[in-house]
Amino acid sequence: MTTQPIIRPLTPSDAQAFREVRLEALATNPEAFGSSYEEEVDLPLETIRSRIPVAGQNAIFGAFVGERLVGMAGFAVHNRVKASHKGVMWGVYVHADWRGYGLGRKLVQHVIEQASRHVIILEAAVGLNNDSARRTYHALGFKPYGIEPKALRVGDTFYDEELLSIEFSAI
Repeated sequence: MTTQPIIRPLTPSDAQAFREVRLEALATNPEAFGSSYEEEVDLPLETIRSRIPVAGQNAIFGAFVGERLVGMAGFAVHNRVKASHKGVMWGVYVHADWRGYGLGRKLVQHVIEQASRHVIILEAAVGLNNDSARRTYHALGFKPYGIEPKALRVGDTFYDEELLSIEFSAI
């Protein structure tokens, strides 16, 4: 790694870079995401732009090397009144060239920091087959609370997910 990546919240002006990395993630690791490449490839750029939070509780953090987006991790507070004390980490992805440098860990730490200011419980789900991500999440304080069998289906293959959470002090 020659340059240290900078992590910051994405803004609507990052929509094209976000779209490219998101589609790459969905295409190369379909078993890791609830959405699919086919569902998102034809979305208009304006739709992508509108999904990037501008301010407030929700955020998408991006890891940039110069102008290039090489990783991302999202956070969203549940929008139902009775579940608004909880948030979810979603869409964690690091480009293959940047794996092994702790970048995923740093992105998840940014999500945890954001969540700790806005919710009591941060939820996440990770494929049981993704040992690296599971180790990272456990090391950062996520505790497993269940397994969802056949959580995702890619073609004829099913993937189980480990359900995780971190509980913060009451806000």
